[in-house]
Amino acid sequence: MAKRPNILVLMTDQQKATAIRLYGNPDVPTPALERLAARGVRYDQCYTPHPLCVPARVSFWTGRYPHRHGARTNEILMPPEEHHFARGLHEAGYTLALFGKDHCFRPADQALFAHRYVFSHQGPDDTASEEEAAAVRWIRSGAPGLEGDAPGIDPAVYGRPRINPYPAEACPTAILARRAVRFLEAQTGDRPFCAWVSFPDPHEPYQCPLPYAALHPPERLTLPPWRDGEADAAMERTRVFRRLFGSDRLSEAQIRLTLSVYYGMIRFVDDAVGRILAALDRRGLTEDTIVVFCSDHGDYAGEHRAAVKSGAFYDCLTRVPLLLSWPGRVPEGAVEPHLVSLLDVLPTCLGLAGVPVPAGHDGRPLPGIGDDPPRDAVFAEYGAGGPRLRLADLPRLLAGPWPGPLPLLRWREAEGHPRMVRMGQYKYVYDPADETDELYDLGADPWELTNRARDPAYAAVRGRLRDRLLDWAIRTAGGHPAPLYFDPATGRNTETPFSPPLDG
Repeated sequence: MAKRPNILVLMTDQQKATAIRLYGNPDVPTPALERLAARGVRYDQCYTPHPLCVPARVSFWTGRYPHRHGARTNEILMPPEEHHFARGLHEAGYTLALFGKDHCFRPADQALFAHRYVFSHQGPDDTASEEEAAAVRWIRSGAPGLEGDAPGIDPAVYGRPRINPYPAEACPTAILARRAVRFLEAQTGDRPFCAWVSFPDPHEPYQCPLPYAALHPPERLTLPPWRDGEADAAMERTRVFRRLFGSDRLSEAQIRLTLSVYYGMIRFVDDAVGRILAALDRRGLTEDTIVVFCSDHGDYAGEHRAAVKSGAFYDCLTRVPLLLSWPGRVPEGAVEPHLVSLLDVLPTCLGLAGVPVPAGHDGRPLPGIGDDPPRDAVFAEYGAGGPRLRLADLPRLLAGPWPGPLPLLRWREAEGHPRMVRMGQYKYVYDPADETDELYDLGADPWELTNRARDPAYAAVRGRLRDRLLDWAIRTAGGHPAPLYFDPATGRNTETPFSPPLDG
C-alpha cells in the first residue's frame, strides 16, 4: 500500500474551547491555531469523556469510556491489558514520539515511544540546561510567589496566578516546541511517525513568562456572567468544591488576573504550535501528516466565579477545542457543528492511515471526513464509585493536623459516579448517589446558570435525556472496579502504587 501518513497530536492541558477567538472569545487570538483550522476541520462541539487528566488521556488513547478501561482517577494509569492506539501504531511500523506531559502511560508502554522527553512526573532529563531545569522545577513546585508579584491575590486560593521569572525560552512550552522541531527535522521519511506533543499549559499553577504575561491586561478582559446563589441548585459535589477551593471568596479583580495569566499561557502555546507547524512545512511533511490539536479537558477560567476544575460537567470543563487537518484529504476551512467526543479522534486518524483499529472501542468516525452519520449525543462521567463527600464532612476532615491536600483531593475525585449526556441544546447530569440532578438548556442559557431539572416546563426534556443517559449506562456497563487509595473513615492516605504530584 502507499506510505501511511504521519500523525501529529498537539494537546494542551485544561484548555476550555471558548477561551480562544476560534470559539468565540475575541480577547484571545491564536494565529497558529487559526492557520491550522484554515487547513482542516474545526469541530465546534467536542466533549471530553471525563474532565480530569488521567481518565481523559487514557480514554483518548483507547477510545473507551473510563468506566470501561478502569482508569477512573488520577491515581490509575493505562491498565496493562488495554490494547491502546499507540500499541497499534507501533505494531503497524510507526515510530512513536512523546514530548511533554504524559499522565497516561505506564513505564512499559512509555517504552514504545522511541523518542520521548517527559517531565511532568520525573522532572527535566539530564540534557536540559540548568536554566531549563530551574524553570521546570519552579513550576512543578507550585510556582511560588515573588515579592510584588500578583498583588492582592489571597494565598489560600488554589492555582493563584504568577508571572514566571524565567525567560520564555527556558519554560516547558518552549522546550517542548524545540524538542518536537528537532524530531521533525530528523525524519528521513523511511517510516511514518506518530508524535504526541503534550503541553502542560494552561493547567494550574497559573504562571506565564513575559512577554505573554503582559498581552492581556486584566482590566480590559470580558468576564463571563455570574448569578448569585446558582450553586445552591447544583449537586452537592459542586458546593463541596466551592468550599474547598474558595470560589466564593474570589473577587472580580482576582478572576481578571487569573484570566490574564491563563490567556497568556494559551498565547505561549500558540506560538509553540506555530513553530512546530513551520517545521512541518520546512521539511515538506505537511501534505503527508495528519495534524490534530485538542485539549484533555477544560477549566472554569472565570465561569461560575471559579477557577481550575472540579467534578461538574459545565461546558467550560467538558467542551474542548478540536482541529484536524490533512491537506488534500480532509476538507479545508470547514466548521463541523455536530457533537463529537475525544474518543473519536484517534480511531478516525487510524482509519485515515489504514491502520487496524482495535476492537471494543467506543469511538466513532468524526463527521465531515467520511460518510458515517454523526452522533446524536455525547457522554461524560466522573468519580470511581467512592463514598460520598458531604459538606458536613469537611469540618471534621479539615480540623487538626492535616498531611496535605492529597487525601481529600483523592476523595473528591473518586466519590460517586455522576454521568452527563449532551443531546441537542440540552445537557443532563445524574448521579444515583445524589438527591439533585441537573438539566441545562444551552440554547436559552449558554452559561449554564439555571438548573431546570425541577422546572415543570422541562419535565418532558428531563425524562427524554434521563432515558438516553440510562440507556447508555446500561449498554456500556462493565469494566473494572477502581481502588480508592484513601480511608473514608479518616480521610487519610492508604498505600498506593502511583502517587503523582497534584498536576492533574
